Amino acid sequence: MRLTRTLATGAVVLSALVTLTGCGGDSEAAPDGPLGGLPAANTMADVQKAITERGEDCSPLEKSREGQSYMEDEAEDPAWGIKERAVCSDKGGSPVTVLLIGDMAKFQESLAKDGGSFTVGQNFALAGESENFGATLNRNGLRTLSCDPDAREKVPSGYEIHEGQVKGCFTTNYDA
Repeated sequence: MRLTRTLATGAVVLSALVTLTGCGGDSEAAPDGPLGGLPAANTMADVQKAITERGEDCSPLEKSREGQSYMEDEAEDPAWGIKERAVCSDKGGSPVTVLLIGDMAKFQESLAKDGGSFTVGQNFALAGESENFGATLNRNGLRTLSCDPDAREKVPSGYEIHEGQVKGCFTTNYDA
């Protein structure tokens, strides 16, 4: 009887452990929300890798480049939540501004004031001058973050639209 009770208790404990282990524990689980499941980056090298793994180029990756000042001032302004800014070139040689975001809610809040859109992962944003850059990345797992009030109605049926962290912003798999 004692052995049966011990085995039953052990089975319950083992079952509970298996269930809890399947819940994620302290692994880096994707956050909920519109950016959940998108790639994240800890460094600019990680962002560059995410871009190249999705069929585009981002080289050479440089902290700054003469004549490429897009988002320089914003990167210095804490209200934007930008951790780091760099620039690179896509496959066609067009410039790309690369932003590593420390606080995506701040970034969206500031973007909502200005309007506009970026190609995004969980914690990075990209602005390429080429029309093909964002479309290539959207087809391969990144999303467009738009805080342009007119952009939502331009998204054709069949594409995903998720509310952003800030009113007026949304993400989509359509290159809006």
